[in-house]
Amino acid sequence: MHAAFGQFYCALTILLSVVGLTIDTGGVLLGQEMQKDKPEGNTVLTPFIVKSSWLKFGVFDGRILAQDIRRTQSRSLTLYHDSQEAEEHLVVRVLPGKYHIKYALQAPEELLQLEYDIAGVFFVRREIAGVNVQLRQSATGPIRIQVEKGDSITEYVSTRLWLGLMLMPELERKYAVELLDRLCPGTHVSLLYKEALSALKRLSLSPLELQVSQIRTLVALLDDESFAVRQQADRQLRSIGRPLIGVLENVDYSGLSVEQRTRLQLIVEKYKVVERDSVASIIASMRWNPQLWQVLAADKHDGVLAINSERRLQQLIGERRGSEPIEALNAGKPLLLQLR
Repeated sequence: MHAAFGQFYCALTILLSVVGLTIDTGGVLLGQEMQKDKPEGNTVLTPFIVKSSWLKFGVFDGRILAQDIRRTQSRSLTLYHDSQEAEEHLVVRVLPGKYHIKYALQAPEELLQLEYDIAGVFFVRREIAGVNVQLRQSATGPIRIQVEKGDSITEYVSTRLWLGLMLMPELERKYAVELLDRLCPGTHVSLLYKEALSALKRLSLSPLELQVSQIRTLVALLDDESFAVRQQADRQLRSIGRPLIGVLENVDYSGLSVEQRTRLQLIVEKYKVVERDSVASIIASMRWNPQLWQVLAADKHDGVLAINSERRLQQLIGERRGSEPIEALNAGKPLLLQLR
């Protein structure tokens, strides 16, 4: 990483003075008061990007984004923490319509790395106690969570962070949550995950209110010769509301016409969340998601949950796949709904 150079933005200088850091004539940030403020016991160093309030992450539609970005300029800096034998490096690059940040914290007990740009590309990594955890998110692709322990590397892929966490065994999920809490504490991932999962488990006890046959009928009408009929079917689909997203994001689009695909994708765009995820929005987005119930139906520790989730999965699948053994559905690739 590069050492800091040049003059720093005045707002950044004020922030640094608050945390007890000063700027030397070479532009390198030095922790001159570290001896006085030496932490007791095993106090963990708070990352600089968490201390500084000009960058805050949140989870929007199950994707990690930073929308609280204060105005700044392109800059680089290095922080030295002699008493803790740690270094932090930060590089910010700002161009018209673009923003990219690269950060690293290296200490004897851990390595933290983060990269982010406003297009939605997100990479965060933590290496601690022999465990390497990585979370990658491209601008439009799925979220990938990778856990490396010794010679074992496991990767979990999902459209949303919440579903990815459900795919993971409890121990590996703990690593992923700790990673996010370390660099993005404002996301409240652990609390949202636990509360949403509890609510979805309760939801599994009730009958599925979605009529998949009705959705299939409306999707078929999106390809009707009459423009008026297509418009009416479009309006009826939109009136179903946000829970429809769980279906539309997991549809096999290969058998649909261009107009059907276009209209359904526009409906998905309409219901994109602009506020940070809440328990209510997580449930609304996932309650009709077949991949959610596919995961919960494979739960080997909660037999009641597995049975109820299997029932909901079969209701979503409908008659076309209803005769297929649930074991085959759970063992295969993520399930896509057939709407034709």
